[in-house]
Amino acid sequence: MSVLTLSASSRSVTGRKVRRLRPEGIIPVVIYGGGNAPRNAQVEDAEFERVLRDGGNSQLVKVDLEGEDINVLVREIQRHPVRHNLLHADFYTVNMSETQQVSVPLVTVGAVTVSADLVMVQSMDSVEIEALPADIPALIEVDVSRLETPESPPITVADLPTIAGVSYISDADEPICSLILSRAAISEEEEMEEEELLDTDVEPEVIGRGREEEEEE
Repeated sequence: MSVLTLSASSRSVTGRKVRRLRPEGIIPVVIYGGGNAPRNAQVEDAEFERVLRDGGNSQLVKVDLEGEDINVLVREIQRHPVRHNLLHADFYTVNMSETQQVSVPLVTVGAVTVSADLVMVQSMDSVEIEALPADIPALIEVDVSRLETPESPPITVADLPTIAGVSYISDADEPICSLILSRAAISEEEEMEEEELLDTDVEPEVIGRGREEEEEE
């Protein structure tokens, strides 16, 4: 597993004044935890985005704060609601000998048969795990190749690969991926069933006697 690194520097600008940093490509961050008081710092926008793409949204990141190495997990990221650019982040200092509970992204692998009649549904995008900081994976692969028909059992958390040092916290029976019939296929089946019912020759049921039969008696 590659080590993610990120350079940071101390930040004296606080409060609303941090808005002046973002147009310069600087993102304000707060480093907390580890028994230390929270520290204001800043990182370069482009470098931080690179770290996040490489798995830094869940994986351990080694922050170089002006020569001091700090092992952190990115606990919270704030983005602009429309432009989605980075606004702020919180870094949590971790003890390398203590397990952490984090959410790790799930990525599907393997070929699955999909068509106009079949659709694969992914119910979970991430899974909760517990592991030492150095053992936290950037992502976990989900092999969907065994999904062949809508009758195929869904892939659940219990089917995820065994990873050294990693324990799954999410419910083992929770479904991750499954194959279902598309809406078009369901509608076609329903139409065929209706046609079969209409084509079936059924003798009408006699509910009661007619007036003429009663008079003849």
